[in-house]
Amino acid sequence: MKSAILKKELIPVVFDTNIWISGLLWRNLAWKLLRLAEQGQIQVCMAPTMLEELEQVLTYDKLQSRLNQLRLTSIDLITYVIDLVSMFEVILPPNGNPIVIADPDDDIFLHCAITAQVAYIISGDRHLLELEQYHNIPIVTIRHFLESEFPHLIS
Repeated sequence: MKSAILKKELIPVVFDTNIWISGLLWRNLAWKLLRLAEQGQIQVCMAPTMLEELEQVLTYDKLQSRLNQLRLTSIDLITYVIDLVSMFEVILPPNGNPIVIADPDDDIFLHCAITAQVAYIISGDRHLLELEQYHNIPIVTIRHFLESEFPHLIS
């Protein structure tokens, strides 16, 4: 008699830009999230606007020495991201009232989370983290997410 292997259900998530930068450029907890996505354990959801922001941030002067150390270009990383994510077309509400008053550019992560019906928004941005949740979607740090869903990855 064969024993059944329980497979964990794919967990849909949204990362904010700082999570992407951290995971793409350093081997840390954010990097572990990227490995989970590669292994098909999480589904990373993204909107084109979020990809554009990531693309812009990767051109910042302060990141160029790290890209050079890794022998990567921003194009290499964007190509990797496009292959890793599920893209969602996000329609922004016409009223234009920001959700994140202190940083309205963060609203795209919330709208993407609703559109993609994710389980978590994973962030290191205090403006997002201060909300704690949006439409019953928890906004959590990487550590909190990993402790909740993949505790074996926390050392």
